Amino acid sequence: MPLYMTFFGKYSVIRLILLFFIVVGITAIWTSQVATAISFSSYQAVDVKDGAGLYKKQLSNGNEAYLQVINLQKMQMDQILGSEDGKGLGKGKYYRGEGKYNSPFFIRKSFEEVLKNYQNLHKDKVFSIINCAFFEEYKSSTQLSFPAKLNGKVVTGGSSPYGPVRKPANKYYANIRLKALVWDQNRVYITDYNSATGAPLNRPSVKNAIVTYAANDHPAKVLARNQINRYHVIGTLDKDGKKGDELLLILTVNRATLDEASRQLRLLGVKSNVITIDGGSSTYLFNSRLGNIMLPFAADNSPGLAIRNLPHYLGVRYK
Repeated sequence: MPLYMTFFGKYSVIRLILLFFIVVGITAIWTSQVATAISFSSYQAVDVKDGAGLYKKQLSNGNEAYLQVINLQKMQMDQILGSEDGKGLGKGKYYRGEGKYNSPFFIRKSFEEVLKNYQNLHKDKVFSIINCAFFEEYKSSTQLSFPAKLNGKVVTGGSSPYGPVRKPANKYYANIRLKALVWDQNRVYITDYNSATGAPLNRPSVKNAIVTYAANDHPAKVLARNQINRYHVIGTLDKDGKKGDELLLILTVNRATLDEASRQLRLLGVKSNVITIDGGSSTYLFNSRLGNIMLPFAADNSPGLAIRNLPHYLGVRYK
């Protein structure tokens, strides 16, 4: 019999092994939590409550970053979509194959109207509102660029020429993989999107989702050489190693590249895909404490261009 078993006894060794793994596990969890706290310490808390927080960070070159941290076990996220204005029959490009689904036109609504209606409906439960889906036209109504599912119904098949379609506007986009942001009453996740089958939007269990670009595939990065602009980037943070309770992180920058914005999420511990939604001159960010932080404007500073009207928003409120 080995000397160590003679000294400790057979069962004492087993206890020591179990104790070792318990200590390692506790240490790993503690280290992860401390690392998260240290990462967030570089941000100034602006509006932090149970379930949601808004933080601010001053970056280089006059850039400000606003970080929303959202716990969907305590918060509700709502899509706010303009009324349908034209069916777009068979014009969908990204749901169950090209030409297999509709891509309707949706009326563009001003952020003032959206904010007023959302606050009237949910009162002091409102936490924030941002613009969301990419869209195609600066007219009174527009198609959305990619699929969206709202309260159990796929409302559009999307119509962007800059995506994995038979004849993309740029060859780079022929083989990219679009991403889906999926959420329900308790959880949120980001996953690959399959435009041939519609997965995961085709699943009955998926009630709300938007399809969009991975940050690395945004035309501003690919075609405009990673230009400095205003962006929203989104990721999920697994704060405790348990699946199903990830936090949603939305970072909004007023003057940065997509690479820099994405890097800020990585520094916070985000290991999920980082996606991006409509930004640039469309960028809108409202918080119930600060009010309007970033407003949409005309891309060419022309007062005649009604860029203030957008077809799709996300609202965050307390349950």
